[in-house]
Amino acid sequence: MKWNVDHLPAFVAVADHGGISAAARMLNLPKSSVSRTIARLEEDVGLQLFVRASRDLRLTHDGSQFYQHAVRILEQVHMASAELAGLSETPQGKLSVALPMAFGREIVGPHLASFQSDFPDIQLDIRISSGRPDLLRNAIDVAVVVGSMENSDLIQQRLIETPLIWIASPQVAVRLPEYPDATILQEWIQVAETRYCNMKLPMTATDNELTSIMFDPKRIIQVNDPLVVRDLVAAGNGLSFAPELYCKEALANGTLVQPYPSMPINHESSLSLLYPGHRLLPKKSRAFISFLRSLCSDNS
Repeated sequence: MKWNVDHLPAFVAVADHGGISAAARMLNLPKSSVSRTIARLEEDVGLQLFVRASRDLRLTHDGSQFYQHAVRILEQVHMASAELAGLSETPQGKLSVALPMAFGREIVGPHLASFQSDFPDIQLDIRISSGRPDLLRNAIDVAVVVGSMENSDLIQQRLIETPLIWIASPQVAVRLPEYPDATILQEWIQVAETRYCNMKLPMTATDNELTSIMFDPKRIIQVNDPLVVRDLVAAGNGLSFAPELYCKEALANGTLVQPYPSMPINHESSLSLLYPGHRLLPKKSRAFISFLRSLCSDNS
């Protein structure tokens, strides 16, 4: 597939303005030139990009997907030209960011208004998900994922690591056995994050011996969100464990307590940063990555 990047401004203008005439006026070009450019682009990509609706032109499904990439290509060309010319540029443009549910709600969400105030020319598109995002297919600029992604061509950097800690409500904590073994602990666990339910959870017992806990999926609630685990435990649903990152406030205000500090879980929860491996990372992406690093530094 061969197509000319010089045809993208006309394509984006037609999409933005809904027709050849309006796009031609905006570009200060003859309508015939814009029309030929769109026809040539459709021929080169082998797709119908527009469909005529009444007096307007509207993007087809393929055209909408191509439009998202075209806008980013033009932004990248603009920023590259500015940087090569030694010009300073305010971060601007649409920025699509994928975040895990807990991290997005608990850590990032409360501070987004502050980021928007600092960078008013960046149009944020925040996508909250429990799955692994496909950055290329879904046109995502920056993503945060739980753990890491193997065999990825994307730039991948560790954002934060936080230990898993035992948690219980104060009412449950006073009933817990003082020196339990792994088997007894299992009996007190009523809810756990789904990703840990099919693994041996390594821990250190009271005698400093290494051991592990296996879960019976039939007798516990599995939840794919650590905040729900935290809240269920705070409501009195037995003993469990969660990333310390999401428990600090509840521990500080007494909603939760941390039993068994001398019996640590030997496993950390981590978050990784992902973004396309361009040498020239857009300043809007750099700004948001710096924002994320600052938030994680404050919570480490």
